[in-house]
Amino acid sequence: MDIRDLEEFLAVLEHGSILGAAETRGVAQPALSRRMRALEEALGVPLLTRSSQGVTATVYGSLLERHARLVLRDRQQALDELQSLRDGVQGHARVGVAPALSGLLPGAIERLSKDRSGLTFTVLEGTYDALVRDLRAGEIDGAFTLLVPGEGHEGLSVHRLVEDPVRIFCNPEHRLRRKRKLRFENLGEERWALISRPRSIIEMFRSIAVSRGIESPRVSVETDSLDLLKSLVLHESFLTALPQGAMRAELGRGQVATLAIEGLPVLAAGFLHRQEVLPPAVSLLLEEVSTSARL
Repeated sequence: MDIRDLEEFLAVLEHGSILGAAETRGVAQPALSRRMRALEEALGVPLLTRSSQGVTATVYGSLLERHARLVLRDRQQALDELQSLRDGVQGHARVGVAPALSGLLPGAIERLSKDRSGLTFTVLEGTYDALVRDLRAGEIDGAFTLLVPGEGHEGLSVHRLVEDPVRIFCNPEHRLRRKRKLRFENLGEERWALISRPRSIIEMFRSIAVSRGIESPRVSVETDSLDLLKSLVLHESFLTALPQGAMRAELGRGQVATLAIEGLPVLAAGFLHRQEVLPPAVSLLLEEVSTSARL
């Protein structure tokens, strides 16, 4: 049973005769009659009561009629939405983003909104764990996040977007900016504020310290709030370590500076989603973010 079967079955009921439906559909009456009998045989129940006055639906036919109208209505709605999305009329994307990657989305959303004014977006910010939980629960359709080394993503598809180097950020007036040569060992006594999830950045400190035989730098503040982290760096004397993209705007405005420290890792930023077809609006957003991330 296909869409054509349903359309022709409804046409027969609407006209009350196979002849009338055949003329409207532009097919031969014998051919349409054969299709109706083939449909009944395929379903194993009588759908039409035939008489000299025409045809009417049996109890089975009435049930099929109701569902056929729903199927055809939903199909038309889907086609209308796809057409509208293609023409830039409408579409909705529900995505999550890790605080450290929040800088990826504003430009992409702005460009899409200009080209496709009907697109709307729901963006939830959260830690890696929260985003994966919401994704699996169907609360969001995808998540832009750092890909945590060593963690599996069973049941999820992963799109690697960009390699983002970790940088040490500070206020442009920080006293360490005056030092020409800095080593990781020089940072041990500084006040640090770090993003709490993913743990990759915090664990970075431990691994570097162990490899160099020194004590791990003292972390004064752990938070999942990127805004708090930025405020501590911009207005206080804290240092932080983040993927460079997380501070792209602040770097461009000269609000923060970086310290030249060698041996820092490169983290991968990616997009996670369930292993199914993405809503068109989400695909458009992913494509726009992917393009801008490569620039």
